[in-house]
Amino acid sequence: MTVGIIIGLIVGIAVGAIIFGGGRKKSAVQPPAEGEDIHSLARALAHEIRNPLNTIKMNIQLLEEEFGENRKFERIESEIDRLERILRSFLQYTKLPTPAFERTDINELVKERVEIFRPKAGKIGIELQLAQNLPRVRIDKQLFSQVLHNLLQNAVDASQEGPIIVETGRSGKNVYVAVADRGTGIPPELLDKVFKPYFSTKKNGVGIGMAVVKKIVEAHGGKIQIQSRTGKGTRVVVELPT
Repeated sequence: MTVGIIIGLIVGIAVGAIIFGGGRKKSAVQPPAEGEDIHSLARALAHEIRNPLNTIKMNIQLLEEEFGENRKFERIESEIDRLERILRSFLQYTKLPTPAFERTDINELVKERVEIFRPKAGKIGIELQLAQNLPRVRIDKQLFSQVLHNLLQNAVDASQEGPIIVETGRSGKNVYVAVADRGTGIPPELLDKVFKPYFSTKKNGVGIGMAVVKKIVEAHGGKIQIQSRTGKGTRVVVELPT
């Protein structure tokens, strides 16, 4: 039996498990009960899909041990990883954790996240322009780190030249964080769609990242806006109350 046939059998069995619930007489994903929102059903379905994906990945790894490395295996693993990223983003969007607020030095958090991203930015580079003596902001550090991660990732993906500018400052009584790139920019007719789930300007984008960002920012009582010029780049500004 060839490697290709074996791969086909594994994927076919796993897809059947996703569609038919692994041969169970009754699907684990039931229609929403009265008063239950569609998000609850969607989360249950996402969890149901994750189990067969794990099965596929585990069996591909076993096949690699038996037959050695194969580009077909690598392509399947790459697609599984992409599906897992989609599921994680989807679950985060449908059920955002309750924020655990604490007074935080926003400059320190920004510097921490930027240092993590410097290797990804490579030659493009990241320049910090941090205002001094800013008041501490009341944020959930883990959730707001996700905001910074998504904004920095978008800037790295969009940038054609550098540097990416990460800025903090005051806006009235608020503190702001801005991330600016020198990419192709976003066409004006698409700006109002950026925060909608499943909309993406990236070729392989999931379209959840900015929707999650907006949801987290609003959970902090903040606001977010995008300034973009086609061919010049994009600047995303997040304002947080103090």
